[in-house]
Amino acid sequence: MMWTQELSVDNVSIDNEHKQLFALIDNFYKGIKDNSPKERLEELILGLVSYTKTHFSNEELHMSRMGYPDLASHKELHEVFVKNVTGYYDRLKGGKLILSIEVTNFLKDWLVNHIKGSDQQYAAFELAQKV
Repeated sequence: MMWTQELSVDNVSIDNEHKQLFALIDNFYKGIKDNSPKERLEELILGLVSYTKTHFSNEELHMSRMGYPDLASHKELHEVFVKNVTGYYDRLKGGKLILSIEVTNFLKDWLVNHIKGSDQQYAAFELAQKV
């Protein structure tokens, strides 16, 4: 899974955080592919949840500072994603989830679609504010 320039929101800090999210999801994928122990996969999910919360907080602060009008709905998307990923962790920890590539595909697809959709909207808003 690779971050590409087409995913840029024209903000170096946020782009770097997005790149880190891609790296975390890629590590998770490798963990599944390599049949890593359950404990290692749990660590990888927790790391992803933790970093995702940090990134979302930073991104929401950025949107708030620019006066982005759709901040509330964007924040709601973030909350649903964190809830889903936390649910994966809880089910894995409780022995009710067998991790597969499908879980990784969900994570990757959600992130790519979110950046290409919602994140590009606030990037366009920010650009329009500078003109």
